[in-house]
Amino acid sequence: MNVLILGAGEVGFSIAQRLASENCNVVVVDRDAALLKRVADSLDVKTVCGHASLPSVLAQANAANADLLVAATTNDELNMMACQVAHSLFKVPTKLARVRESEYVEHAKLCGRDDLPIDLMISPEREAAKAIVQRFQVSSAADAQEFAGGKTSLVGLRIPPKSALAGISLKETSEAINGIPVIVVAHEHNQTWHVPSGDAVLLAGDTVYVAMAKTNTDAFMDAAGLECSEVGTKHVMMVGGGHIGFVVAQHMEALNVSLKIIEFNEERAQWLAEHLSKATVIHGDAMDRKLLEEENISEMDDFLALTNDDETNILVSLIAKKYKVPHIVTLVNRSIYTDLISQIGLDVTVSPRLTTVSSVLSYIRKGRILGMSSLGDGSIEVLEAEALETSKILNTPLRELELPEETVVGAILRDGEVVIPDGSTEILAHDHVMMVTRSSSVVATEKLFEVHLEFF
Repeated sequence: MNVLILGAGEVGFSIAQRLASENCNVVVVDRDAALLKRVADSLDVKTVCGHASLPSVLAQANAANADLLVAATTNDELNMMACQVAHSLFKVPTKLARVRESEYVEHAKLCGRDDLPIDLMISPEREAAKAIVQRFQVSSAADAQEFAGGKTSLVGLRIPPKSALAGISLKETSEAINGIPVIVVAHEHNQTWHVPSGDAVLLAGDTVYVAMAKTNTDAFMDAAGLECSEVGTKHVMMVGGGHIGFVVAQHMEALNVSLKIIEFNEERAQWLAEHLSKATVIHGDAMDRKLLEEENISEMDDFLALTNDDETNILVSLIAKKYKVPHIVTLVNRSIYTDLISQIGLDVTVSPRLTTVSSVLSYIRKGRILGMSSLGDGSIEVLEAEALETSKILNTPLRELELPEETVVGAILRDGEVVIPDGSTEILAHDHVMMVTRSSSVVATEKLFEVHLEFF
């Protein structure tokens, strides 16, 4: 597949990295020579320096032979115009655009065969906000995702010292949590992620992802010695009322929580106060200790650091941790901070970069791949797929299947019921299957569900 990526920032780089690892022919376009040098030095891709929407630049980037264009610059209008030029002059068949402005995203009629030729508008803010709300609804979770139409949950959590999961092997998990059917599908130890085997030992401080029926989430969290407080009684403090903060605040109001927003920009604070009906909006500096104490930070159940500045988010999150706020979510854009965050004890992070990359990859998958998401540092992937009559994965006990390296079946939805599999479980036609695998094995895993799986 020939892929043209416009924008060499964090999002563009991550998409290029992922698709290049799947042997796609990738060309990255950007006006910033320094960003392109980083791409060229790190990845086996071609780079073109120039304005991303100019016909001459797109021609130089071989747009005429592109199967997919991903417009991921930081400028909405540039991304939309580039899609139009790619469509009108170069007939690029599939075009995705990163669009931040909510007024564009909310008007579905903008895009279509006779309108803007954009197959999918992706809003990093909305994707990140959705991830933040999911984490918020399972307080002790570092991550919380849903599959199979909301029937299956994938809960990511850092194992605390007194948890029932600390110091046991995966084979002992069922006994430790009172027989609740779950399966550990991803394991991080010493900043390295794996899809674990049954002999893996879980230690306090490790991070795991656990698949289960959604109806068992509260029981699992309780049995594992983790909190799962009820939504609707929480007191939440949010720092930053930008694009992401505003979308999250709207969700919070719908959940009927007590929300305080601290916004540094006076004009923005006034705007938030006018557009939110229940939240208390405070104009001030979130690193002002007196202000935080006046607003009762020590009594908060949740603290959300959602400014546009990574350093500010990290610092205010550490302040909230000092005040012993039990659940802290930190928004982080730059990949350089990924390892640092866990080392300093901030367990729950959201990256617009990773959520956007997951959205792009989910869209371009074909065959019976129904959904896709990244776990941990992005090196582990979750695929939700429908098994066909022709699928190679059917009617064989899982222990006898030759799955790609570090690949596991996490859950099966069959006739509306969730099955947490063991070695004797067989996959049947029309099952919806959650597969967890390393990024390098995604293509091989997809092929299990269709004899001839292609992207386009």
